[in-house]
Amino acid sequence: MIQRKLNTVFIPVVNLKESVDWYEKVLGFEIDPVQYNEIEELPVYTFQMGETSLTLEEEKGFIPPAYNVPICNFHTTQIEKVREDFHEKGVTIESGIITFPGFSYFNFRDVNGNLLMICTG
Repeated sequence: MIQRKLNTVFIPVVNLKESVDWYEKVLGFEIDPVQYNEIEELPVYTFQMGETSLTLEEEKGFIPPAYNVPICNFHTTQIEKVREDFHEKGVTIESGIITFPGFSYFNFRDVNGNLLMICTG
């Protein structure tokens, strides 16, 4: 039986090490030193994030898709601060903060051009 649980989200990247470094620097994700030391030998790198992990998968020649639907979203309780931090770090921000009752979000692109989302609620 399939469990009602999302195990991992895969994000394609061009350069695995560069991407892992970006996700650490910009998103603040913790690097696993054992996995990081073997990064040149691996096609993937996985960030443990609670029940669902985030796996970056190196694909040479990767071109981000043309559609504008975020691959996934990351939660915050300080959306204005995150957007300001992203702006200061030179992250490509694709939208202003969009607000609905009980929910706000904005879209941005990672170092590979993948569209991602930051949201509250």
